[in-house]
Amino acid sequence: MKKQETRTPLTHLKAVEKRLESYGVLSPRAEAEQLVSHYGRLDRLEIFTKRKPLPRNARAAIHRVLRKRRTGVPLAYLTKEAFFWGYAFQVKPGVLIPRPETERLVEEALKVIDTHFPNKDPRILDLGTGSGCIAVCLTLERPPCRMTALDTSSHAIKVARNNIKRHGLSNKIRLVKSCLFDFFKKKSALWDVIVSNPPYVPTSLIPVLSKEVQNEPSLALDGGREGLDILKAILAEAPRFLKPGGHLLMEIGEGQSRKLKKILSGIAEYESLRFEKDLNGIERVLIARKK
Repeated sequence: MKKQETRTPLTHLKAVEKRLESYGVLSPRAEAEQLVSHYGRLDRLEIFTKRKPLPRNARAAIHRVLRKRRTGVPLAYLTKEAFFWGYAFQVKPGVLIPRPETERLVEEALKVIDTHFPNKDPRILDLGTGSGCIAVCLTLERPPCRMTALDTSSHAIKVARNNIKRHGLSNKIRLVKSCLFDFFKKKSALWDVIVSNPPYVPTSLIPVLSKEVQNEPSLALDGGREGLDILKAILAEAPRFLKPGGHLLMEIGEGQSRKLKKILSGIAEYESLRFEKDLNGIERVLIARKK
């Protein structure tokens, strides 16, 4: 009986948490709960209350994941799933894992939509969609919007398509393969809102990031020498593709707002600019409006 007891979800959770802690994982308890929930097919309450042993195949799967997790492979790549804005998304190696700070971008985009386009079906462009999480969440929250999502990576487009289908939005979101605005340069495409979580990590910082982050695609992280290369390109090109009064929203890195203010001061097409902070007090979201 005692042997069987050690195999309950709760006792297994404690053992997994201890192993993850020994690996130096930042949130061992949260990851342990996610593993036991994912492979045991249990919700959080069941983990703590269920007395039946965790199935053998679930235990074996968890141990396989732990061996890979020890080498620094992100948990989301091992479970092939990440949660964002309360929704589950498929993620695979080669696609950026959705992060909590990006939810601020979604939050601010929803405010812009509600404030400036309350009775319209705004045209929205998600620039560099990755897993498609931003496009999906905005469309789920504001169904009347007309969403286009693009990415330069064919692999990311495939993952985004899977997530769009998963959330029943195949007829609502248009997917385009393009490097930034290239696909639209010969077209008369204009948007009310452009959102983007572009690469903004300075190249010199990539080698000192955690092993987990270094396992993510450099294409989605590396923003050049100061981390501003893609940000500056988007700022320069976006006015051509925004309607008058349209808004550009971008996630940015810590300490970049000061330099971006200077850059924006030299672009006459914008009439207003502000930065919104994340929960850590970092200016995380740039919001600019076209004249």
